[in-house]
Amino acid sequence: MRLNHINLCVADVKQTRFFFETYFGFACTEEKGDGIIAILKGEDDFLLVLSKLRESDTAAYPQDFHVGFMQQTQQQVLDIYNALKAGGIAVEREPKKIRDSYGFYFIAPGGLTVEVASPL
Repeated sequence: MRLNHINLCVADVKQTRFFFETYFGFACTEEKGDGIIAILKGEDDFLLVLSKLRESDTAAYPQDFHVGFMQQTQQQVLDIYNALKAGGIAVEREPKKIRDSYGFYFIAPGGLTVEVASPL
């Protein structure tokens, strides 16, 4: 069995879409409404669906909820870190050893916590 998509609810679909396209290589394959839903395709045909939060919903995910992007090398982790910093994305901590990996966490547009890591 293979996980083929996930739907994440965010406050600003357009901003979050731009973020994932710019820094993680996703491509938008479909939009519904004006900033209501964006369907992004990533590697291995994985679909990342971004949906606008309803006004009655809260924008908070549980404390430890995050999405992770595993890289093959530590250099790839550093390259993403440097691209994020150069793009004005607030990344508070530099990559470091985390358990059995090398990586970092940060808050992406849309309020999502993102992990970028590689094996040690």
